[in-house]
Amino acid sequence: KVYVERKGPVLAIHTRAAPQLLARATQLVEQALTQLPPGYRVIAGNAGVELMPLEAVKGAAIRRFMEIQPFAGRRPVFLGDDTSDENGFEAINEANGISIRVKPRGPTVASYALDDVTEAIAWIEANFGAARVS
Repeated sequence: KVYVERKGPVLAIHTRAAPQLLARATQLVEQALTQLPPGYRVIAGNAGVELMPLEAVKGAAIRRFMEIQPFAGRRPVFLGDDTSDENGFEAINEANGISIRVKPRGPTVASYALDDVTEAIAWIEANFGAARVS
């Protein structure tokens, strides 16, 4: 089954339960793109595809965060596990931050890679301490 989710200005089509439909979903979203005003793009993921405004892509959001307090002047860290995170890795690399791809399947622009979520949690705890649960 295919699940369609509206996340504010973003339309996501999840095909995890029907991976054979990813190519068709991507094709339909690319066709829909031609009917939208300029400023939208298609972001392909591991198990779906998204149609979003350019200002909503992760790299643009990261750049905006890095201009405001308390983020300005700090070194950004970004972990991601999807091809749609590549734009975020690019922004982090431009800011001399730490970009980490979790479960890489193919090429990535991230500076580091971790095999799974367990490794990601261990890395976060080793570098920032264990999370406090209230």
